[in-house]
Amino acid sequence: MTICPNEIKDVLRKKNWVHEMNEPSRCWGEAIERSTKFWEKYEQVNRDYCPDDPVYSIIRSGTALSTTADHLGFQASSTGQGRILEIIIGGEATSAAVNRVFINRAGIGFSGSVAITPVKFNTRSPNAAGTYAQNASQSLVGNPLIILAFNAFGGFIRWVAAPGEEMYYENSEVISIRSNSGTSTVSSTGIFEEL
Repeated sequence: MTICPNEIKDVLRKKNWVHEMNEPSRCWGEAIERSTKFWEKYEQVNRDYCPDDPVYSIIRSGTALSTTADHLGFQASSTGQGRILEIIIGGEATSAAVNRVFINRAGIGFSGSVAITPVKFNTRSPNAAGTYAQNASQSLVGNPLIILAFNAFGGFIRWVAAPGEEMYYENSEVISIRSNSGTSTVSSTGIFEEL
């Protein structure tokens, strides 16, 4: 019998998605803990069967959202491809503050950005081939892929892609996470896989 690693990975992700839908994380700390434990298991499958599909995270902590610049940005290498698997945003506001965050395609390339070095879930993985940044100010393209709304006064949002719902970016394409409304202080994590 042949083992198909992508089927194993899909089953793992479906179980993770169903668990989060049926029993949502109660706080930002629990969301981060669940996420870390899950991606360690997922990366074990990659390590054993698909070493060319490493998983990475980028984070940005304790910074204000902006309506004119990316909070986090994902760009594929010129001939590469990636897919966003999970996003966690936790509010750190000192009073009630509703924020609406768009995840949108953007123009090719970053302008005015500060690089973020992705963290490998497996230390044996290669360095990420794409470019990951904050504060990029390129134009957004088309309608948002996803809108996430939350109260930044202790509130958080955890978006987990069910298999088939991933956001792909390839051949220098950019996906931007940027506020559409609200500029509260937040901490964010983006988890992605380069294919």
